[in-house]
Order: sequence, then C-alpha cells, then structure tokens
Amino acid sequence: MNRAHRVVAGVASLLLLCALLPANTTADTPAVPILSFREVKISGDEFIVVQANQAIADLSSFWLGYSSADTATNIVPTQQLPAIGLAKGQAVLLTSDAAQTCDAVYTSKLSVSLSDTKGALQLRQLVNMDSNTSTFTTIDSVNWTKPSTTDKTPVTDNLDLRRETGITLPVWYHDAASTSGWTVGNFANCSLSVAAAGSGTVSQTYAWPATSDEPPAVILNLSADDQASDMPSIPASDIGLMPPQITELLPNPTGTGTDGTDEFIELYNPNPKPFDLSGFVLETGSTTKHSYTFPAGTSLPPNSFVAFYSAETGLSLSNTSGASDLLDPLGALLTQTNQYGVAKDGQSWSLAKGTWYWTLQPTPGKANSIAQVNSTGASSKASASKSSAQVKGASTTTAGAASSSAGTLGATAQVSPVHPWTLAVVAVLALAYGLYEYRLDMANFFHRFKRHRALSRAHG
Repeated sequence: MNRAHRVVAGVASLLLLCALLPANTTADTPAVPILSFREVKISGDEFIVVQANQAIADLSSFWLGYSSADTATNIVPTQQLPAIGLAKGQAVLLTSDAAQTCDAVYTSKLSVSLSDTKGALQLRQLVNMDSNTSTFTTIDSVNWTKPSTTDKTPVTDNLDLRRETGITLPVWYHDAASTSGWTVGNFANCSLSVAAAGSGTVSQTYAWPATSDEPPAVILNLSADDQASDMPSIPASDIGLMPPQITELLPNPTGTGTDGTDEFIELYNPNPKPFDLSGFVLETGSTTKHSYTFPAGTSLPPNSFVAFYSAETGLSLSNTSGASDLLDPLGALLTQTNQYGVAKDGQSWSLAKGTWYWTLQPTPGKANSIAQVNSTGASSKASASKSSAQVKGASTTTAGAASSSAGTLGATAQVSPVHPWTLAVVAVLALAYGLYEYRLDMANFFHRFKRHRALSRAHG
C-alpha cells in the first residue's frame, strides 16, 4: 500500500471511530426526574404542584419531606402522596386551603405549613421496605432562605420570594426539562408570568387550563351503599324508639397522662330494643366543637349503659366549662348535658333524676351512683335526700347517705324510756349537792330550833 492509500485508510478509520463513540452529554442537558416540583407557594394560600415527567402507575410510592431549616439533608418523609396513577405531564396539587386547582388531576391536603423565611422540600421515592427499615431515594428538592446581603442577592442555589417587589401572588416555578432553574412568577387565574431574577421584565408566560367548578378527584372504588345514596339517614330499626341519653362524663381522670385514653362519655338506651348508633354524632365543647361519628354497626343494648372512651372516639373533654351533645345522622340535637364549671379530679359529671351532679364514684357502663363529700350532719341529710335518684328506671343509689334517709321524711321519732337506776343516781347526786350548798343555813336553822326548845321548857 502506497503512502496515499495509507492516509486515506487512516482518515476512514478515524471517522468510523468517531461514529461509534457515544454522543457527548454535557451538563447543559439535565437529568429529568420521574417526578418533580413544578410550583411552590409559601405564603397565603400555600400550595405545592408536583408533575410527572414519565408515566407513574402508583404515586403512593413517593413521599413529601419538609424541614424548616434550609440546609437540611436527608429529610424524613412526612406525607405520602395519593395512591393514583399519572400520565406523563399530569400534575397533582397539595394545598393548605382553597388554592386554584388549574390543570391538576388530583387535589390533596398539604399536611405541613411552609415557613416564609427558610425551608427545604424533597420528593423521595420508597425503593425498599422490610419489617425493620425503609429505604428512600431523593428524586427532587428545593430550598429557600432569607438573603444574607444588603442587595438582596439570594444565597447560591437558594430562593427568596421577598427579594421581588410588585408581585401580587409570588410563586416559584421550575421546568425540570430546562436549564434555567427556579424562577419567580406572578400567579393569577391559572397563568404564571415569570421574569429573570431582579429584572422585573416578563420573560415567559405559562398558562394551564382551568378545571371545571368541581375540584378534581379520582374515585378509586365505591361501595354499593355509597353509590345508592350519599344522603345520611336514620337507621330503619330506630324508627319509633326513644333517643339515647347522655348520662355521665369523666372530663378529668385521676392522675396524669390519661386524658387521651380514660375520659369517657356514657350513653343510656331507654328502649327494650337495641338502638343502632350508625351515623349518630357525639360532640364535645361549648364554643369550639369536636365531633365523633359512630361507625356502621355500632349498637346500644336494650336498657343499658355504654361508656365510650376517648381512646376510641378521640374526643377530649375540657377541664373547664365543658359539655357534650348527641346528634342524629341528619344533624338534629337529641340530648345534651348541662355545662359544668371546673372539672373535679377523678369525679364524673352524672345525671340523676334530671339533675347533674359531681360524684366521687364514676360508674362507666352502670347506673349512676351519686356520692359527695359531706360537710355537716344537717347538710349531709339534705344532700342525701336530694342526691338519691333513679335514672330512667335503673337503680341509682346514694353511697354513704345517713340511715334516716331510708325512712319516710316527716315520720314521728320514737323515744326510748330512761332506766330507773339512772333516775335514782341522778336524784342522789342532786340531794348531795343541795346539802353541801346549804350546809351553813341548815346549821343555823338547827341552832335556833334547839334554843327555842330550851326557852320553852324554862317558862313552862
């Protein structure tokens, strides 16, 4: 092969080698995560929009992590994303209140409150889980902080919404497929106008189609009952029965650390048949109301007391000015307690003959027993006669009451006769005291009597 042929062969080999080499991938071509943050708003109506950059079969394998420290690393996942599937380009809205849904195909409650000054967010994917540990990998993240310089230049890789002026609804925006990074935009009516940091000049406008008036939602499964009727109703078996009554509250259990489990509200079924509590609602509080809805299948046995503890209902009874209500599934008030003042430690607020009392003897699941501290004999009798009561035909006693309360009030008392020897001893003691007290007078009397007798004899 001559020299010319060798040169041609060398050039051809070089071209072939270049063709076989992989294409050059520079830092200008970002790695697009499967799921990424698209929008973040930290003030007012806080919200986060996450967008699928690939089809995702089950979003529940992803978690949202948050920290109020902008330098936080390895943030613990705090909120699991909803169990739905997303197509490429679809978005999910996590909101603290009624933010605009725009193009979001699903809306969920944002479980954390975002700090205005600094913080960090992460999207983390569950890659492995066993009985002891769970392994996550970070998919996307963003953090923000207050600027550290007087000219409000943001810290490297951090954002600060407050450096921008003249923005009505400031929102951070990021296109995962772009190299421009995060920008600040003005969000209104599902349209976001963004500008270069500090420039104030709109560089691009993004518009997302608004959804219908009804917020987006994904119905995964409905039971036959839910499909038949969404309206609450009173169970058919309760028609014609008397409503249950609230008969006892324990707002302040003895000891500490037991309010979350040992407080209870007692209901009484005055009917000779079981009462179906499905859909009925217990409420506590006088101004701020907290409620518990009885699940389907909850029943009160006939003529029975049943105590529902806070460990089951999650209801908390206030230690001051508390009360409780029972409502039917349609929201009508059936029964309510009198409001109490300051809850007494270990005592229950109990109903007896239409009157509410504090009692030393809580009786969950049983007829009420009214027992109070007696101050004097007279007041104890009055308290006993007033407290002895019966609740809806159930036996209710007054513990520690005076024995006189067992009898009929106003009956004539029987007086026992005095023993004769007792009278004799009293008479002797009285005679002895009289002889001692008047001994001098008696001596003078006998002296005059003897003198008078002597003179009488001399003249005789």
